[in-house]
Amino acid sequence: MKKLILVCLTAALLLTVFLTLTACGEKEPSGKDTPSETFGGMTISIADVWGKDLTPGLDDATDRLIAKIKAVEEKYDIKFEWRKIDEAPYWNNMASTIMANTPHGDIMYAFPWMLYDWIKADAVMDISALAKELGIDFKDGTWNAFAAEENTIDGKIFGFSKRPQDSQSGLVYNKKLFAAASLEDPNVLAAQGKWDFATLEQYAKALTKQGADGKNTQWGLTTTDNHWLMTTFVASNGGQSIDFSQTPPAIALDSPKSLEALEVFNRMLNQDKTLLGKTFGTDWKITPDAFVSGTVGMMHTQEWVIEYIRDKMVEADRGEEYGFTYFPKGAGAEDYVNSSSGANCYFLPGTLDPKRARAALLVYKELFAADGQDDFTMEEQITLTAESLFADEGSVNTYIDLVSKKKTVGNGASRVGLREPFMDLSARFIINDGTPQAIIAEEKPALQGVINDSVFVKK
Repeated sequence: MKKLILVCLTAALLLTVFLTLTACGEKEPSGKDTPSETFGGMTISIADVWGKDLTPGLDDATDRLIAKIKAVEEKYDIKFEWRKIDEAPYWNNMASTIMANTPHGDIMYAFPWMLYDWIKADAVMDISALAKELGIDFKDGTWNAFAAEENTIDGKIFGFSKRPQDSQSGLVYNKKLFAAASLEDPNVLAAQGKWDFATLEQYAKALTKQGADGKNTQWGLTTTDNHWLMTTFVASNGGQSIDFSQTPPAIALDSPKSLEALEVFNRMLNQDKTLLGKTFGTDWKITPDAFVSGTVGMMHTQEWVIEYIRDKMVEADRGEEYGFTYFPKGAGAEDYVNSSSGANCYFLPGTLDPKRARAALLVYKELFAADGQDDFTMEEQITLTAESLFADEGSVNTYIDLVSKKKTVGNGASRVGLREPFMDLSARFIINDGTPQAIIAEEKPALQGVINDSVFVKK
């Protein structure tokens, strides 16, 4: 009898274990990914214009990514590819290629000023329902929350990224020129709340020098993008370029805070003559090279240009000569901001079938955090970037604060098709074509017309 009871108990226990394992192997009703969810050997690809060298031994990050790819391939029974596509067919034919159901890849890369035209053409998938089904929270700290917010329209999410947000409107400054002009470190002033528009103008004047012919031989401030410097002035004074609280969104460059900021921008260009503007269409390296050569004291620019400056400075054994600080704030602002022209992101083609879309988003979710460096948190990745760009603690801390403390604000121009019209608008300031009030008043109807034809209205 005891043996029979023991056998029955053992059988019951084995049955329980079997049922438990069977249940764990089934897809949960909620649709969340489980280790047993597989896709029958499906090939999932990322496509962009750069590709990815996945040669083993190339570097530690690549080896980590290769190992991660292998694990994800085994987990989901997929094959992974990273495809490099020529620039012309990628950028110019994206919407038509997708709508013909022949997308370059299952996961693709987009710049913000291109993505919205593709959304308007129905070429980009709304992943909001799929993300919810997979238990993805874009605000959980492992995703770039700004990228998801910036690429959301009426609750529909079209773009996503696990890459940390970059700096798009900070200032690099020449420490040697600052010392020669007896100027205090701007990061010290920022900590005291004294790094403002008035001080920027004062510093720019002190850093500007003229030759015997009256022409500038040294400039106080420059930029790689006049139009984004223009919108940075606006955002840094608490103003808006575009008001998204209205339907349709409305041009807000004529609000008091915005006009006040544009007055400073215009004054530095045309009255103080301390701001070296860049003529649209000229080589992007002109102003960074001027900074590297020591003929510019401060430069407003994006992170990828700072990488170029760093490399040039290090090559010349001058890596200690430059620092990084916030763009100053105007009287209308409460804090320093990282004014952004938008978030580069990844997206899924709108023609993917549900199973392939599910596999693609799962693969991206598991593979990527700063190109496979998933052994670092988002904050650690930001710190590593800061330390790779700057030699001094003040610059490192400022960068970390600027990009990781929710200081990023979008100017909205790319979202409503105004990137190139804003280039033309800033060009009028460069040639001193009138007062800010007059220029904005003349341009506002045409700018609003572009917004009214954007995806925010026409979708």
